[in-house]
Amino acid sequence: MTWLVAMARNRAIDIVRKRGGASFDEPDVLEGASGAPAPLSRREMTEELKRLLTCLGRLDPEKQRIVLLAYYSGWSRDQLAQKLDIPVNTIKTWLRRSLLEIRACMGNKA
Repeated sequence: MTWLVAMARNRAIDIVRKRGGASFDEPDVLEGASGAPAPLSRREMTEELKRLLTCLGRLDPEKQRIVLLAYYSGWSRDQLAQKLDIPVNTIKTWLRRSLLEIRACMGNKA
């Protein structure tokens, strides 16, 4: 699971860098959070990535947003806490719980 998340994150970072970077003020990463992601076409997605996106879509919208900003856009916990006005420890807990939910979902191969 760790490897899969790292691969998805690294691929996402490569795509963002190729497009010209992500803005801290206006994260466009959130546009495709619940549906198909904008940067990748359907044919470029592996079955594992499709499952990962499905599992991500099952998270609460606020937690989806935090996970995407942390792992897709590369925001630190401090940046997330500052921008979203949420305590750093809460961000840390939400990220951990969200990743555990994604791991459980991925294990179910749903």
